[in-house]
Amino acid sequence: MSKTKGKSKVVAKEQDIKGKSEQEVEEDNSKFNEMMEQPKLDKNVIATLQQMKKGKPEKDEDEKSKVSINFGVIGLGQAGSRIAETFSDFGYDVCVLNTAEQDLEYIDLPDSKKLFLPFSLGGAGKDLDNGRQAVEQNAEKIMDFVSTKFDNSEMLILAISGGGGTGSGGAESLVGLLKSLGKPLGVIFILPMESEDSLSKHNTIVTLGKLSQMAATDVITSLMVTDNAKVELIYPGLSKADFWPTANKAMVEPLHLFNNLSATPTKYDSLDSMDFGRILTAGDCTIFGMMEVENYLEETAIAEAVINNLEESLLASDFSLKETRFGGFIITGNEKALKNLPAVNINYASHMIGEVCESAQLVSGVYESPTEEDKIKVYTMFSGLGLPATRINILKAQAKEQMDKIKIKEDGRVDKMTIDYEANQTQTKAQEIHKRIKQKNSAFGKLTTNAQSNKIVDRRKR
Repeated sequence: MSKTKGKSKVVAKEQDIKGKSEQEVEEDNSKFNEMMEQPKLDKNVIATLQQMKKGKPEKDEDEKSKVSINFGVIGLGQAGSRIAETFSDFGYDVCVLNTAEQDLEYIDLPDSKKLFLPFSLGGAGKDLDNGRQAVEQNAEKIMDFVSTKFDNSEMLILAISGGGGTGSGGAESLVGLLKSLGKPLGVIFILPMESEDSLSKHNTIVTLGKLSQMAATDVITSLMVTDNAKVELIYPGLSKADFWPTANKAMVEPLHLFNNLSATPTKYDSLDSMDFGRILTAGDCTIFGMMEVENYLEETAIAEAVINNLEESLLASDFSLKETRFGGFIITGNEKALKNLPAVNINYASHMIGEVCESAQLVSGVYESPTEEDKIKVYTMFSGLGLPATRINILKAQAKEQMDKIKIKEDGRVDKMTIDYEANQTQTKAQEIHKRIKQKNSAFGKLTTNAQSNKIVDRRKR
């Protein structure tokens, strides 16, 4: 740097330059001015960072996975909001609604995708009527909020848990509101864990009954049932902190995989977008699941996995797969696995699935996945099913047994809050009169009566 150029810049403070040569001073000035000339921070970057503080930044369209159907997902209540959050991780447009403001705080979404429904003290307290009223009283607010979120969505999915108050209680009313948007509507409905209380199981049965009627009359395009009790069996030993993220991903991932791969080219057999659409819109109940096969090179290994593990791999139990009207399965594996996998192995598996579903319309696809695991994964999806009768009967029995116990406790409240003092002395009106006469005629009674009479003054003689 020349002296002339250096003199035009900021000069070091006098106390800092004492004892330094002219060259050292010039170098200090140069470093200082380089610091001062750093480019200004990009406002767009700052805006993005600020957005990240509130939640996840909006995904660009290019970042979203290619899918057959653009889902718009609405999470109602705490559990439903968690499901919607997981859908967001896969790139879908989502929003969440809740009557408990504190439950919305830890949903990892931007504030613009959260709607608080003010009602009473906050929350629904597992009361179905509270959930219904909360949705109905905030109907206009909900429609203003939701109608701006899903312009690009071709189908809406409402995610709710059966046990809560906001999700279960508000489900029927919210379905009515969402149908006015004119898009097909599916519902993900989560059955409770075995350890959940009787009120949760009672709410589940009542709400599932209403939703199943909506599915039977095609108000709901698809009622997708998952069961936390089944997920708990599939993923045993997880901590409380790990269970819910694992369970939510297990519920969302198979549906996303079908949606994503059916829109993806493959060197093998394809299950295309129309196939996926037919499975999802076959009506009534829909279930899905996933199983892994490690010895896939053995001729009947995948077929045996189907025989032994098909129903166990599904995310809900006690459905009759022979009722399936339309179903499909997708096989995924890395390049090496699929290159070595004989076609006959897949054919045996397809035949066995067909037998389980009793001549339902079945479609299948084979897709390469970017994994290093030396195994085959089989994803299944079946629709057009009736309700899981055995599971429902168990829930009904558990709910009734526990609710009866609660009723007994309620009925005994008065007795438990009454002091039983000389209960055996309880008397009729006649007995009480006889008791007073007897007391008056006793010696003590005459004494107290005469003493009282002597105090009476006859003022008429004065």
